Amino acid sequence: MDERTLAVGQRIRSRLPAGWTQASLAMAAEMTPDAMSRALNGQRGFSMLELTTIAHALDTDLHWLITGEPDPHRLSVAARHNWDPVTRTRSNPGREFDDVVIAKVRATYHAAYPDGAPASIVLSDRPSAVREQLGQGFVRRFAEVAEEQLGVDVVRVADLTTDYSMSIGSRSVILLATNPWWFRSNWSLAHEIGHLALGHHDDDASSDTAKEGAADTFAAELLLPESLLQQHDWSNIELPEVADFLWTQGVSAMALRTRLTFLRIAVNDEVDVTLQEMTTPRLLSTYGDGLRAKIADRKQQANARRVPANLLAALTDQVEDGNADPQLLAWALDSAVDEIDFPEPDEGKAAEHYHLATRTASGGDEIAKWLAAQDAQ
Repeated sequence: MDERTLAVGQRIRSRLPAGWTQASLAMAAEMTPDAMSRALNGQRGFSMLELTTIAHALDTDLHWLITGEPDPHRLSVAARHNWDPVTRTRSNPGREFDDVVIAKVRATYHAAYPDGAPASIVLSDRPSAVREQLGQGFVRRFAEVAEEQLGVDVVRVADLTTDYSMSIGSRSVILLATNPWWFRSNWSLAHEIGHLALGHHDDDASSDTAKEGAADTFAAELLLPESLLQQHDWSNIELPEVADFLWTQGVSAMALRTRLTFLRIAVNDEVDVTLQEMTTPRLLSTYGDGLRAKIADRKQQANARRVPANLLAALTDQVEDGNADPQLLAWALDSAVDEIDFPEPDEGKAAEHYHLATRTASGGDEIAKWLAAQDAQ
């Protein structure tokens, strides 16, 4: 009996869905019941094809099945979905298109951190606690503060149809589309933090509609907590004060009106009509004191490409050492590859580095031994 193979069998058993038997698993893996029984009991090794098929059938991680360790590059994704008020359903029609960008981001992290990116902290599922962690005035530098205080990387690129939150191994990453309307970008960032804080990347049981609703509620309570709104007399407030509030809190007029309505906070008619009928930029430029130039600056920043500095530094080091493709660094910097002043990676050196990395990474030696054992059978 091989102890490593037996351990694999035990991990497989632990992931069997309710109602599944060894015979059910054997059928899904296209194995005979006898072969499955012997493999689960450590009397026969699994082939890589069998393990891959089993991992797919059980919707679990192949790396974990083999090593018992989480895959340092495992990808889990949640996205903002479009809401159809007629059918009352949510959808993400651009996902196939966006998958190209998501794959590029994942490849960039894999190249920058071959042994896995640094783990992010576990976020509180209470918006008030996350808001306190972010600190006063966080919305002005929302992306930077999210990285500094929450350990959540924020990537912003142009070629996306919607926004995403991801876990890449143990690292939390939020992927935003460039958008000149900063208030929409702020809401998306808060919404995706909600997905991460509420554990939606680990929970496959809830529907997309339920997750989206919960993430929207989290964003509303993070950006517009009731305690903050109650500090103002909305029944007597003047429009210049409303404009100042929108500018300071970095939210849209419609988001503010929706939140006030939800909390049943009375608003005077002039403010209510203005929030409903006037766009946020127009309201700010009309009633805000000297905000026109500042609005242009904020739009420019929200519409600019962004890659975390730590990711860029780690990727640059890997490219300089010849361990990563300069094409990835060129993509991260949004520049032509011939502007990257590093030599093309040597294939022999890259192969040697990969071989060393797989043996020294967490679980890598076990994988190598296990695969060698299978080849010998």
